[in-house]
Amino acid sequence: MRVIPALVVCAAAALALAPAMAQAPGNPPSRAQFWFDPTQLPAFTGTVDRYLANPGGETDALLFREGPQVVFPPDMAEAVRRAAPAGQPLIVWGIRAREAPVITMLAFAASQDAEPGVVDRFYWRLGGGLPAQSQPLAVAGTVRAPYFAPQGQLVGAVLEDGTVVLLPPGAAEPFRNLLRAGARLAAEGRGFAGEAGRAVTADRLGEAVDALRPVLPPEASPSAPTESPPAAFVSNPPAPAAQPQR
Repeated sequence: MRVIPALVVCAAAALALAPAMAQAPGNPPSRAQFWFDPTQLPAFTGTVDRYLANPGGETDALLFREGPQVVFPPDMAEAVRRAAPAGQPLIVWGIRAREAPVITMLAFAASQDAEPGVVDRFYWRLGGGLPAQSQPLAVAGTVRAPYFAPQGQLVGAVLEDGTVVLLPPGAAEPFRNLLRAGARLAAEGRGFAGEAGRAVTADRLGEAVDALRPVLPPEASPSAPTESPPAAFVSNPPAPAAQPQR
């Protein structure tokens, strides 16, 4: 049997989902509207432990009680929550990162008998840029689980109370031991606190409030990775170099 490369599957799915881009927020299209059936993708079933906010005040992820994290566009949060409130089972069809338990959702349903809703685009990047009304926050607690970018990079942690502590991609490596499940973690920064939950982009991080260290940007961190992101996920790849004229 011939294995289709993951990027080919992603490209095919993106082309298939394109016609539904104008779908009204909160009302996901059904799979009958597409020539491609997203439920052919791998299925992941779990019980929703909690929904997660980002520092911009949007809900764009959930945690299964069984461990995996699931990411989706913020405008799909209402529909996903209607299908499966916290404590209820959910089936997710999507793509799992190669090296981390994080799934990019492309379809979802409350059960095998329910008509799946379709997510009309990939949600590859971390959302929730800090709005002007972001507030200073100080948080502390025990880590429930690491927090991953959709491509699988470690970028923070989820505390037991559901608070999300976020770091810039590439800045997490010096704090890896603090971001593992069961670790004590304290953070200060700016973010969001409201009905949807709490999320903070950390400026300082440590084991306790009296042991905080500054979070250095990736280019300033000696532990920052030097690899470039995969070309498939670069929005605007550089133009080829001009050829010398003869």
